[in-house]
Amino acid sequence: MKNNYTYPGLIKRENKEIILEFIDFSGLVVSAENEDKLIEAAQEALALTLIDLVSRGKEPPRPSALVEGAIYVQVWLPYYRNMAKEVYVKKTVTIPQWLDLLAKENSVNFSACLVKGIKKELGIR
Repeated sequence: MKNNYTYPGLIKRENKEIILEFIDFSGLVVSAENEDKLIEAAQEALALTLIDLVSRGKEPPRPSALVEGAIYVQVWLPYYRNMAKEVYVKKTVTIPQWLDLLAKENSVNFSACLVKGIKKELGIR
């Protein structure tokens, strides 16, 4: 099964909204107030559509080749699959003893801090 998908979409502005319509998916349209939110919404909508198709045993359409004026939205499906069904793995880490003592005194959740720190490092919200 393929994990990376890239599909073209056409953008238009209507009033204060930006709208992106995927060329290869009839009726798959997203809108947002700004470009950053639009791309995020487009990735999520595309990923959910692809996950749904694959789960029903259907083959996703082939992406249209080089569409003039289109932007290309890329998704990595394992990320979106895990958002729907969070799977945890155990990791062993080593930290300085003084930091361990201080964190325990302040009831720090080590797992939550590690996840937050790794997401920050990777630029994931």
